[in-house]
Amino acid sequence: MKYPFIYGAQYYRAPTPDRKYWRDDLKRMADCGFNAVKFWCQWRWVHRAREAFYFEDLDQLMDLAGEQGLAVTINVIFDVAPSWLFQAYPDCLMVTASGRPVQPCATAYRQIGGYPGPCFNHAEARAARQEFLRQAVSRFVGHPAMRMWDIWNEPESCATLRDPHETTLLCYCRNCERRFRDWLSARYGQIERLNEVWGRCYGDWTDIELPRRRDTFTDMIDWRLFNLDTLAAEARWRIETVKAMDASHPVYLHPVPGIMSAFNAVTCVDDFQIADGCDCFGGSSNGVPASIIQTVASARGRISYNAECHLRAGSTFMYPRPLTLRDFTDNLIPQIGLGIRGFLHWQYRAETLGSESPAWGLLDVDGRPGTTHEAAVLFWQKLKPVADKLISAPVEPAETAIFRSNTNEIFEWCMCGSLGRLNASLTEYARLLYEKNVRTTIIDDRMLAAGLPQSIKLLIMPSSYALTQEVADALASWVRAGGTLVCEAHTGGYNLSTGRHSEHLPGLGLSDAFGLRECNATSVHHLDFCNRGELHYHLPPDLAKAAAAFGWEGGADVSLTLECGRTLQGWFRYAELEAENLEPICVFPGRKPCIARTRVGSGNVYYIGTLAGRPVGAGFGIRAQQEGGLAWLIDEALRSADVEPSSVRWPGVPDGVRVDVLRSLDGTAFALTNRTKAAVEVALVRTEPACGLYTGQTTEDSGDKLRLEAKQAELLVPVRWTKGARREM
Repeated sequence: MKYPFIYGAQYYRAPTPDRKYWRDDLKRMADCGFNAVKFWCQWRWVHRAREAFYFEDLDQLMDLAGEQGLAVTINVIFDVAPSWLFQAYPDCLMVTASGRPVQPCATAYRQIGGYPGPCFNHAEARAARQEFLRQAVSRFVGHPAMRMWDIWNEPESCATLRDPHETTLLCYCRNCERRFRDWLSARYGQIERLNEVWGRCYGDWTDIELPRRRDTFTDMIDWRLFNLDTLAAEARWRIETVKAMDASHPVYLHPVPGIMSAFNAVTCVDDFQIADGCDCFGGSSNGVPASIIQTVASARGRISYNAECHLRAGSTFMYPRPLTLRDFTDNLIPQIGLGIRGFLHWQYRAETLGSESPAWGLLDVDGRPGTTHEAAVLFWQKLKPVADKLISAPVEPAETAIFRSNTNEIFEWCMCGSLGRLNASLTEYARLLYEKNVRTTIIDDRMLAAGLPQSIKLLIMPSSYALTQEVADALASWVRAGGTLVCEAHTGGYNLSTGRHSEHLPGLGLSDAFGLRECNATSVHHLDFCNRGELHYHLPPDLAKAAAAFGWEGGADVSLTLECGRTLQGWFRYAELEAENLEPICVFPGRKPCIARTRVGSGNVYYIGTLAGRPVGAGFGIRAQQEGGLAWLIDEALRSADVEPSSVRWPGVPDGVRVDVLRSLDGTAFALTNRTKAAVEVALVRTEPACGLYTGQTTEDSGDKLRLEAKQAELLVPVRWTKGARREM
């Protein structure tokens, strides 16, 4: 299949916009040069009775789009179940851990009601969803305006219960209980094996209780992995159903990148898992490096789209701000640099229903094309002539990777009731690598166990407390073969294969594999040289009582002075290290090293005896991390891994400027992003004259400089691309 560089907007989420606007709006989109539009096909709106389907509105919209030459993506929305379904199957409701059935309702983002729909494991409800999908595909498969199927919009169980809590986890209905026991039987084989790992004495699979407490760890992790598998199975049958009926149009789905800021492994989906079977892939996001990296990594080589571009956020309470061309360039160009190859804005006309009104639209609420619309159109007018060149520019292979494990993520929530700390670490490491001009990807347990791509030279594992033996063994082999690892305190502390805490840290045999062992491990709160403060996270009742009795002051941060003289800010954990041939990086007087490097076979391990990936501006009163110890440590690891530093790759590029190379079949473009707060001049080594699409600057020779204002992004393309495009137009 051939995939275009798409640019357009979501238009119809019944019942808005009003029918009287349709023809003029779609004509205006086409006149502006947009090539794509998205319509929602909603279960409740369409499937109004068991045997009755209403498609007349979508029929008209498809015809109007076809008249204007707009390629349509139909987004099939299942989480608005029809009323008749609940009447026919009252037992289909999802049930929370506290036993409360999740009643259907209307929300700001599902105005027609029926949200969040039935349990995914209810057989009759699944059959009804399948019939609705078959009807939708058969209706539009042959329409000339049809272009793509988006079969799951931001998949998760329930947005209103997205924040993980023991009392609101889903789903505890009888159907899920039966399916979970079958899942466990397939996973463990024998009840004795499950008893060994869980620490139980069940006599039969029917004795198993559904996990309801996060502090028991292993059973709760299995329960949430079962939930991930349930949602992945839902994605598979949707993809397979469409493909069985339509072999011509690409099928995909689009999650919000699961980097734990909202979407997570406890209540949402596994981005990698649900991408299986997709022809292309999508995401809902803005230009945050970690989220875009996650989307492109999940796609695993497929074309990636920003299927819901959220630039015009707002509400009735807080109106959106008018956007300028700089807003579009500075947000979208970095995404193009990282691998995004098209944008569908959410949405074209401002919403008029509920609390999302009058926001989100490229048009103002009165339908006039204000500054935001003008900027969106101008951005595409300048990009469109070279878009075909960009779609043929594959993502450069990553040399570094960040480890993001579902099991470790669920363990983090089980351990402390929050994912904020792990999210902060992942996003900070991603930001640092992004600003160092290092091509980065995200990998999970299965990828590490199967063997990392040959291009990966450096692996960073933020707060990776819980691992399986398979992952630990693969990690040790990769390092011995020449990989460079950066990991943090208590790596592998919990052995998920045995269900027991490791005796030695790092755990699961990594202490022997690395020839390194933690000693004097403690919480930062107990150190007499840490930064004092109050506890900023929830303690279990018994631990809180002990803290009060012993007078802990609750300092969560510790300033670590490295051998180079720079400061690294650690937090929460602290451990010292023992090993032969240890190269100390940080040592307190009279103590053993707490940060060090050691050689392992042909590789290297940088072991940080604390948590280090803390974001800039987190309130700890030291100079920014990019000027401090963590950035220096990452530089050292990059050199050990033989990853070329930006100063060598781009000697004419100042620090803080990101360069992404887009090598198409017909030349090379550069996505440039000035991440600093000051104007800079950039010089790139090139082979032909180039021009900036949005600044209008041209460079004839390699020494010519391009000026970027603070926080500005630019797309530098060969001059002949634009000349050739003008001739074609």
